[in-house]
Amino acid sequence: MNVATIRLAHYYTGVFFAPTIIFFALSGVFQVFKLHESYRETPGAQGGAIAWMSQVHKESALIPPKVAPAKAPPREGQPPGGRERSSPFKWFAALMGVSLIGASLAGLWIAFNYPSRRRSFFITLVAGVVVPIAILQIGAMT
Repeated sequence: MNVATIRLAHYYTGVFFAPTIIFFALSGVFQVFKLHESYRETPGAQGGAIAWMSQVHKESALIPPKVAPAKAPPREGQPPGGRERSSPFKWFAALMGVSLIGASLAGLWIAFNYPSRRRSFFITLVAGVVVPIAILQIGAMT
């Protein structure tokens, strides 16, 4: 394999997987701050887009978020929500996710700026969005 072939493979795999990388990085940032569980504060709530993204991230399937249970009264002497995770690591993980999103967007911008490959860029980018959604839909049918 020569360098030109490796660059071309890198170009197309990068454009194809960028939407999925951005999706998982964004849903990971939401999960670090437990935004996917915030709907549970309202009894009977189904969960919004963030909860659905989290289900795809965690379960690799289109599984509806669980309906929020009725609130149990807090126990005496116990802080609400239980033990808190390391706040500095939360911010580190969030920064990593945001950086991954930024690097993916920069890569897409660089790939877009190849005028001779503009049409194949859009075809590959659309395929990178449609194929994972189709795989999830097919998995939901079985």
